[in-house]
Amino acid sequence: MKILPVLALIFITAIAARADVVVEQKIESAMANGNMTIKVKGDMARVDMPSAAGQATVIMNFKTGESTTLMHDQKMAVKMDIKATKQRAEAQQKAAGIDTSKLDKPKATGATETVGEWKADVYQFNVGTMSGKIWSAKDFPDAQALKDELKKINEASSSGFDPSKMEVPGMPVKSQLVTPAGEITMTLIKAKREPVADSEFVIPAGYSEMKMPAVPGAAPQ
Repeated sequence: MKILPVLALIFITAIAARADVVVEQKIESAMANGNMTIKVKGDMARVDMPSAAGQATVIMNFKTGESTTLMHDQKMAVKMDIKATKQRAEAQQKAAGIDTSKLDKPKATGATETVGEWKADVYQFNVGTMSGKIWSAKDFPDAQALKDELKKINEASSSGFDPSKMEVPGMPVKSQLVTPAGEITMTLIKAKREPVADSEFVIPAGYSEMKMPAVPGAAPQ
């Protein structure tokens, strides 16, 4: 699961009008399989995704700088500072041998492929010893508007990446990262502006809450 947030970031970065946004993607990998759903409403965001510990939800409050991870099987809510979460992700990336300074800007291959209902241009990139591809649809409706709202998650989860390096024209409809542990593929199911209820960002009743300790050696918040 250490690599999965990296691919998610690449997908989102490569993905404005002030409006609620809902994005659903299919994840295929040796570590996790299933759908990941991203919902953004104002200063709040919610990400539902599969994890090694079962289905998990991350709720981010960009105004307060706090994130809460809901582990549904355990009925547990783990609260963290967003900056501390980024530091922890950076530590995981370092342990996995990911050097974010060696991220190359995606390059157009000149090829086009059909992904679902979309005609997409194919881009290639490298992250150190890993490689990847992005399939991006130039004619995707509301692509730039969706990007601007999703940048909130991108900026909160960048974990050492320069987000601008992963921008491509249009809307990414598929992303793939090839790692020593295998391939991770994310395919877009839907991305659109639609209402998101305030209740989506509330911790469910019956969940035990705990505060995650600070990352050892990290700068104080």
